[in-house]
Amino acid sequence: MEDWEQEVDSINWKTMLAEIDQALLDNLAAEIGFRSYENLENASGLVAEDYHICHLSDNRWAFWNPHTYTREDPLFFDEKDTVIDHIASMFGLEKEKVEQLRLGLEQVHQANHCQYCNYEFHPDSGNTEWDTNKYCSAECAMESVLHEMKEDFVE
Repeated sequence: MEDWEQEVDSINWKTMLAEIDQALLDNLAAEIGFRSYENLENASGLVAEDYHICHLSDNRWAFWNPHTYTREDPLFFDEKDTVIDHIASMFGLEKEKVEQLRLGLEQVHQANHCQYCNYEFHPDSGNTEWDTNKYCSAECAMESVLHEMKEDFVE
């Protein structure tokens, strides 16, 4: 019994809670279609009060909040006007603010879909090491090339 108590006493609860929080954020990212929360953040724009929006490669819009994720699933919208109506209603936006929202959404870049791992990603136009329109990372680009080479070798 004392061994168990010592184990519990030695747990770093702050570290454990931070790991759980990070796992929840990565789960949110995976639910939206991204490899990691960092990738989701890079592809998203801040709307207001920790609510974010991202434009997915299939032309849908995802509206999400990392702080309410455990209680609210991310919302997906097929059309930009629908997401604008939802946000305007949620925050009680006047006509002038709705126009600002519309202009802000124009600044949100559409994500790409990695042809190797199938995750969404924000294309990095400054990186020329791999085809940033097809692959989310150099690793996926290399794995794709290796996979093609293996297929050619087997034939």
